[in-house]
Order: sequence, then C-alpha cells, then structure tokens
Amino acid sequence: MRLRIATYNIHKGVMGLRKPSLTIHALREQIHAMNADLVFLQEVQGRHDRHAGKFEHWPEGGQHEFLAQSPSAIDKLLGHASQQYFTAYGMNAVYSHGHHGNALLSRYEIEWMLNQDVSDHRLEQRGLLHCCIKTPVGPIHAMVAHFGLLYRSRVRQASKLIEHVGTHVPAGMPLVVAGDFNDWQRRLGPILQQGLKAEEVMPLDKHNRLARVGSFPSRFPVLGLDRVFARGFKVHEATVLHGPAWAKLSDHAPFVVDLECAWC
Repeated sequence: MRLRIATYNIHKGVMGLRKPSLTIHALREQIHAMNADLVFLQEVQGRHDRHAGKFEHWPEGGQHEFLAQSPSAIDKLLGHASQQYFTAYGMNAVYSHGHHGNALLSRYEIEWMLNQDVSDHRLEQRGLLHCCIKTPVGPIHAMVAHFGLLYRSRVRQASKLIEHVGTHVPAGMPLVVAGDFNDWQRRLGPILQQGLKAEEVMPLDKHNRLARVGSFPSRFPVLGLDRVFARGFKVHEATVLHGPAWAKLSDHAPFVVDLECAWC
C-alpha cells in the first residue's frame, strides 16, 4: 500500500498585513491537486467572525470542512467524480471572535480522534490532534502537531507527544506524526526519533540526495520547520513544494511525502 501525505501550515487562509487577501479558495485547489491521502494542517480557522464580515467569499463553517470538499475544476482535471476528504479538527486557540487549531484531511475513514492540549504558557495555545485511520491494510495512527516558538516549550511539548504516543498507540503500530515543529535549529529530531521509535523523513532531490531546502519562509524556504516522523513505512519520495505560486498562499511551503507500508 502506498500512502501520500502532506503537512502544511496554511496561515489561517489569509495573507498580508496592510492589505490582507483571502487565500483559502486557492489553497483548496492546490491541496486537492497534491492528491494526498492524508493532509496534516496547522493554523486552520474554525471560526473567525471578523473575517466572515470582511471577506465576501469567506467559507461558511470551519476551514477544515471547506478544504475537505473537492472543487469541481480539480475533479474535471483529474478525471473523476466529485470527491471529498473525511476530516477532523482540533480546536486549540480560542478568542472572542473565533478559534483556530490543527486539522486532518483523510481519504480513509477516521475511526476516532483525540485532541490534547500541550500549551506551555497562556500566550501560545498549542495542541496535538490524534486520529486513528481505517485503511484497507489496517489502522494507522496519524498525529498533527504544532509546537511553540520557545525552545524550552518545544522540548516539553516533545515530551508530551512521546508520552501520548506511549499511552495511546500500541507498540509496533504504524504511526505518522507531522506538522509545524518550529524547530529551526533541528534539535528535536533525535529526541523524537528515539522517543517515538520512528524515522524522520527528510526532503530529497531528484537524485535521492538530501535536499538543502526548508519549508519556511515560503518565499525563500531555508528553515525546516515542517517535519514528518514515520514508523512502519518505507520512504519513496519527500519533496518541499516551493516557488512563487506557493509563496502567495501561506508563509510556509507544503512538505509532501510518499510512503509504502512496511508491514503489508
């Protein structure tokens, strides 16, 4: 079984400070064009009353629900009937006019979900969204992560992630953990690999050599903030999608990985 996954911080579907522009519609088209089986999303707007009143085409409902619906133009391009993802949303940051958090889009049924609060201080509300995915070859555990901006916070959040996996994921079960770890110095990799008993997937170039490209900022992607850790899979390809078109959609570039199950 092959599994294509993508992790993407979508910047709440809005870009720009002085003259903000709505990017959520273009994001939906590009996400579906990636044709991923699992999409790990961060900074997903579940509700934003101010944007809903400001932008004419602000989606009704949560952005995760909007992104799960395949746009008809993409359906026609791919030559298949209308499709949509199953979706789960983990609300993390809550404020008077709305909330945002992590989300998962899945081509396969989501059997159950958990959302664990891993906030380290009141100025940064962070969470782990854990979903069990029902696939033709058995269950896969998928976790969407978004860590804090301070190193000590990230270390504590990594410990909570490892503890959560040890408690909720049986040993040897296939696992994918992906998201925005804000680990620009790449100091958490060894900690998470050892604690999760998983391999960190690194972006490769066309010659299968380690690519020196990050995912942030999308206009000049040099920092590897968006990461993937996998257990029970073989890695076939790992690519950061970058370029001018992607730079207009979010401050992060998407990281796409093709995996093959090692237990099939």
